[in-house]
Amino acid sequence: MTAKLVHDVMIKVVRNYNMSMILTSHWPEVIENLTDKAILLENGEVVLEGNPLEVSAVFMNNACMVKQEKNIIVGEPIIKVRDLSKRYISVDRGVVRAGDKISFDVREGEIFGLVGVSGAGKTTTSKILMGILPPTSGEVEVRVGDEWVDMRQLGVENKGRATKYMGFLHQEYGLYTYSSVIDNLTESISLDLPFELGVRKALMTLKAAGFEENKAKAILPKMADEMSEGERHRIALAQVLIKEPNIIIMDEPTGTMDPITKMSVTTSILKTRDELGETFVIVSHDMDFVNEICDRVALMRDGKIVDIGEPKNVLFQVTEEEKIKIHSVKPSTLEEQNKGRSNKL
Repeated sequence: MTAKLVHDVMIKVVRNYNMSMILTSHWPEVIENLTDKAILLENGEVVLEGNPLEVSAVFMNNACMVKQEKNIIVGEPIIKVRDLSKRYISVDRGVVRAGDKISFDVREGEIFGLVGVSGAGKTTTSKILMGILPPTSGEVEVRVGDEWVDMRQLGVENKGRATKYMGFLHQEYGLYTYSSVIDNLTESISLDLPFELGVRKALMTLKAAGFEENKAKAILPKMADEMSEGERHRIALAQVLIKEPNIIIMDEPTGTMDPITKMSVTTSILKTRDELGETFVIVSHDMDFVNEICDRVALMRDGKIVDIGEPKNVLFQVTEEEKIKIHSVKPSTLEEQNKGRSNKL
């Protein structure tokens, strides 16, 4: 909804003031609906120029080429949540129920999704799973080997036993601003690795986060603030992956990624799960991404879980109002995507 308002203002400004405008975007709908001519850039070079629909179609075709089928191999539960509740006191909203007696299991080797509109309780739930926030009531347990760890209990002998095997990608991630990419990655594992070994491990992890090998090699000596927002997001993802945790919790992992990078990261996550058996909990507004990557999904509304199951069945229950708020359910065909094209600049 916010994006539509911004786009309408841009169109009005160009028309009313006879202005020229240059847009850069990795969202095909923006290029298709707002521009008269488009160019496709790859590695700093123009590879295609012309009709926005044709350029967008080539771009999206490249995105589809990196897809990979899920190979579902799951074991016994590794996370257990029972009657979990979390309440906040807000000056303007009163008692906020970010979690309201929710229960679910996450199985070892599974990619489990938490979806819903902003304020549904997804991020709060994920932080409780990681032990960052304490619950108001209920139980949260994580299995380490054959033993279950109570994530409500503080200390290295309690939840600390589990968190060292867990990784968390925050929605508001942060990099070491004045450090190079290689330092950001090697310092995040707090080990004095020989430089060559650190470089090899960093390259492998960057490739898992969606970078091509040549690009990964080129950015290692660069500073974090030299990267684009999407590149920094993938480097933050690599910071989590380089620690090789057994459980990885991701809060909006594709928020700043273009479709091609998103599909590359999807493939990398599936490959990592298949090769290493890692367990993923993914919090996301991106319904396409969730449907593509998750084995099971929990749909949250007002702090409650209203359904858990296969993505195609659960996501079918997302209401039209929620789709507008989430702003991520996109048309599946080029013709549908181009409805309303008459309003372009």
